[in-house]
Amino acid sequence: MANNLFFTGGSGFVGQNVIPQLLDSGWTVYALARSENALKKVEAAGAKGVLGSLSDLKNAQQVLENCQIVIHGAAYMDFSYNYEKFYEVNVRGTKRLLTAAKRAGVKKFIYIGAASVINGKPIKNVDELYQPRHLPRDHYSKTKALAEKLVLEANLPDFATIALRPPAIWGPNNSHYDDMLKMAKEGKWMWIGDGTHTLSTIHVDNLAAAIKAAIDKGRGGQIYYVTDGEQRPLKTFFTEVLRAEGIEPGDRSLPRGLALAIARVVEFFWKLFRLKKRPPIAPVMIYLMGTEFSVNDRKARSELGYRNAVSIDDGLGQLKMRSRI
Repeated sequence: MANNLFFTGGSGFVGQNVIPQLLDSGWTVYALARSENALKKVEAAGAKGVLGSLSDLKNAQQVLENCQIVIHGAAYMDFSYNYEKFYEVNVRGTKRLLTAAKRAGVKKFIYIGAASVINGKPIKNVDELYQPRHLPRDHYSKTKALAEKLVLEANLPDFATIALRPPAIWGPNNSHYDDMLKMAKEGKWMWIGDGTHTLSTIHVDNLAAAIKAAIDKGRGGQIYYVTDGEQRPLKTFFTEVLRAEGIEPGDRSLPRGLALAIARVVEFFWKLFRLKKRPPIAPVMIYLMGTEFSVNDRKARSELGYRNAVSIDDGLGQLKMRSRI
């Protein structure tokens, strides 16, 4: 049987970077695409596009029957308050894909989760043994946590399910940083607190290396944090990212307590009036940018043999090269 792999989320930042590296490793990649535009993107990355979505896997079912591996990276991520949309894509969509993959005889299902499933308070160098008391408040992290639970509960001897937990994913052409870049260019960027707290990160090339390691050695029913290894203060890291893009962020800052209070007021009115558009500020933004968050990926390095493909300095060099083009 050929080495066939099914990938969701292929048209996004992660997929566009990971798919070519899976192809280089000898995999034929089939990528789910929910639109003609997404289809063009996954095919440009080298995958064979499959029209459909996590709500409609009709076309995907037959393809899955010829695949040994599923990499599930698709997710809905936003700072809006439409919980139903988060739940439909991130939880129900994951459940549908698990059912389809199991029915098709897929051998290994790798879920690209999120380290923020343990968000909510300062997190300092924790590993997979750490269990938070409550689910995160924000819709994205909460639904990612619920989906991860479904993935791990689906594990069987002949259907190995694995969850990777990357923290902040970065690298060239990352649209998730567009707002930050725009604000910094316009001189509107403000740090939350003094920025000395640590942030764990993972370059997208390192995430690709972690995914390949999980394909080879991942054990069913297991969670693995995957990071850049090196940890830097948040302000130091993002200053280097912005400077690599040719932007000087400055030192303007807002006290964390004040920023959180403003965000909660905005949240109250957004929910009260059931506003659909994205709020200018949300509590999750403050937690992400103003709170210690560091995790330990020793388990992935020892069990999977995961190693960095690039260092943080190498990754910053990629950004500098791209900004000159």
